Amino acid sequence: MADEQKRQGPQGPRGRQGEPGRPGPQGHPGRRGPDGARGKPGPQGKPGPIGKAGPLGKAGPQGKLGEAGPRGAAGAQGPVGPQGPAGPQGPRGEAGPPGQLPSIEQVLPWLEQLFDAWDERRRQREREAAEREALEAAVQETDEPIADDESDDGEGEGDDHKKKKKKKKHGHRD
Repeated sequence: MADEQKRQGPQGPRGRQGEPGRPGPQGHPGRRGPDGARGKPGPQGKPGPIGKAGPLGKAGPQGKLGEAGPRGAAGAQGPVGPQGPAGPQGPRGEAGPPGQLPSIEQVLPWLEQLFDAWDERRRQREREAAEREALEAAVQETDEPIADDESDDGEGEGDDHKKKKKKKKHGHRD
């Protein structure tokens, strides 16, 4: 407060206006005169009442992180996740001990089925071969009269491509 009392207060109000000038030659009053000198500064005023607090300022910058505390206890085990994709197959393991061979009584029914199927297959192939030979013989018989008819008619010149083709024989696999 001691500093405030030494400071001078604001300047005082302006002085009075100057008196109007002498009338001009035509009888009109003259122009206004210049303003008077500025007044002296007034006495120091009393300090005013304390105002209310202004708005809060912005938060300051974030401080440095403190030292880490001790690690807490481990939590409970979570649920099992979904099954992942299967990995590549590993190397083949060693062979196990040899197993016991089946008895002849267990094998005989299977062998009989096998031989019956073999005989049936052999008979089937013989039947197919006989049918093929009969078909070939029939084709050869029908080829000869067709050839004779064509030579007699004289119309068969354009029908050469209609002759029946011989079927190829496939070798027997024994």
